[in-house]
Amino acid sequence: MKITELIALRDYWYPIAKVDEMTPKLVELFGEEFVLWNSIEGPSLVQAYCPHRGARLDCASQDTGQLVCPYHGWEFAHDGKATLIPQLEPKVPIPPKAKLATYHVTERYGLVWACIGEPATQGPPAWLEADELGWRVQVDFFEVWASSAFRIIDNNLDQSHPAFVHKSTFGDPTRPRIPQYEVESTPIGFRTRIPQFVGGVGPQMGIEDEDIDFDRFQEAELLAPLHTRIRLEYGGTAPDYAFYSCATPIDDTHAIYMRCSALAGDEESQPYSLFHDYSRRVVDEDKMILETTNPDFPIEITSEVHLRCDRNTVEYRRLLNKLSRSSDPKFKNGTSNIRPSSAVSS
Repeated sequence: MKITELIALRDYWYPIAKVDEMTPKLVELFGEEFVLWNSIEGPSLVQAYCPHRGARLDCASQDTGQLVCPYHGWEFAHDGKATLIPQLEPKVPIPPKAKLATYHVTERYGLVWACIGEPATQGPPAWLEADELGWRVQVDFFEVWASSAFRIIDNNLDQSHPAFVHKSTFGDPTRPRIPQYEVESTPIGFRTRIPQFVGGVGPQMGIEDEDIDFDRFQEAELLAPLHTRIRLEYGGTAPDYAFYSCATPIDDTHAIYMRCSALAGDEESQPYSLFHDYSRRVVDEDKMILETTNPDFPIEITSEVHLRCDRNTVEYRRLLNKLSRSSDPKFKNGTSNIRPSSAVSS
């Protein structure tokens, strides 16, 4: 399945910019163009082109506190309505059609989030470590990848690729097997908790020595169809940390990969620069592989070969399959034929 084919995905929230980015800014979502700008009332996401003569509005100015079209000087407010048309005679009312389509937008975690459909939730998924535990939150990466958003999220949930993809950082090809684990359903997605024995990850806990091995638990959770939470727990032997990731769909073959980290330690015990430099190496290993993958992502369980270690990526396909069928008129009033996640090979 291509990302633009699953219409229900438009009803979720995606990060489209950092809060301190300059606007107006052209934003692409699901193969369509929009413009983000900062009004006095806050961020506003509007249609990309002026309704008068089609000028693209990321070239507009904001000097007056309004969005000013560079072509004929029409001015638009936060709600998209035109407030000034210089060519009109005095006392002539502004035509009702002189307005921009607007879309849902909000700020959270240092990011601007948008929903271009009917929001399935009141806002972006809540981040436990940031909201309730008060861990230090940083935006690690916010960049365009030549990969399907599905592939990026699937990779975040995949348990068996690190041994080979990350063999230059923390992976070990001599230990490719994954302990058995169960998939726990959540109101929105699912969660897994897996014991791991890893080396090379010292810099993420403020330890420069990459030869030290650690026992840890990895908690992987799907928070929304294109949003994951990964928490690494060290049982007190080192500071824990978590990753929040979202793949914002630009089109079928490109996505904005956003990842934020939440660190349990303070800056002295867990320096962010050391953490980030190491994490960058790991992410570059993922990027190299993901940009070679097929953007047509299979959501039918029978179309691929699965192993027991693939339980959570199988569950991801089941969730997307169900979402696809729920948004398809042919299936809305019927029972979808989705195979259970236990249908995997040992």
